[in-house]
Amino acid sequence: MDQTVIDKLNDILRHEWTGVAQYSQAGFVVTGLMREVYSDMFLDSAKESFGHAKKIGQKISALGGVPTVERNPVKQSTDLTELLEIGLEFESKAVALYTEVLKMVDGKDRPLVILLEDILLEEQEGVDHISLILKDHPGSAASGKSTSKVG
Repeated sequence: MDQTVIDKLNDILRHEWTGVAQYSQAGFVVTGLMREVYSDMFLDSAKESFGHAKKIGQKISALGGVPTVERNPVKQSTDLTELLEIGLEFESKAVALYTEVLKMVDGKDRPLVILLEDILLEEQEGVDHISLILKDHPGSAASGKSTSKVG
């Protein structure tokens, strides 16, 4: 397989490793009346990111590459709305990454296309889910409020 495809898959893997840490952290720190709902949601998203990382890492190895162990910086907050906005940004970036690599392999490796499309669908469902939660929320980024930490 073309090294540029393996490199792009490693970009995706790096992003998914970030999701494991970022969503886990969000699940740990969310407090208040909504903790019971959102802690589990964030921790489930961390599990999903790990599942995606596992599939992508295995595919990189199968293609003759070496899966990365690195991740991108983790964005953190203790504000629920901001945690959701960070999640939306993360899911949107994932959609863009999977779409980009799909364009690179379309017509060249059908099984890889199917794998990537299946994950892309899950990522888009994440965008849709968080978008609906944040819709018309007065504290969301649409109202101009947004601060975050990177760690």
